[in-house]
Amino acid sequence: MDTPSNAKETPKRPSLFCRWYQKNGAAQKALRRTAALAEFAPDVTGHREMPLCRMEPGEFGHVLGLSPDTALRAHLLELGFTPGVEVRILRVAPLGDPMTVLLRGYQLSLRRGEAEAVRMRRCPPELDPEMDE
Repeated sequence: MDTPSNAKETPKRPSLFCRWYQKNGAAQKALRRTAALAEFAPDVTGHREMPLCRMEPGEFGHVLGLSPDTALRAHLLELGFTPGVEVRILRVAPLGDPMTVLLRGYQLSLRRGEAEAVRMRRCPPELDPEMDE
C-alpha cells in the first residue's frame, strides 16, 4: 500500500532499552572485557597468553602450542594451527560456539572445545597492522 507523497513521516525514536544500552551497555561490556583479561597477565611487551576461545572478534595473536590430546592435536595441526601462525578472530556466535577465525588466508569455523585446545599469544590492539590502513 502506497502512502501519499504529502504525508509526513514521523521520525522513529529508539526504544527506552536501546537508549539505555547505548548509554550504559558499551561501558558495561568494556568493564566485563577488562575483568576477563585481568586473569591473563601481560608480559613486558603487552602480549597475553590465553586460549583461543577467550579472544574477542577483531583481536589477533600467534599460536603458542596445542593441547596434548593426540586426536585433537593432529586435527588442529592438519587445519594449520602450527606454532607461530597468526590467527585473527572474525566472528563469535552469540553463545560462543562456533567462532570464525582467519588463518593462513582462509576462514575457519571452530567449536569451543577445539578453540580451548589452542594456546595463543594475544597481541595488544596498538600493534594491529590493519589499524594503520
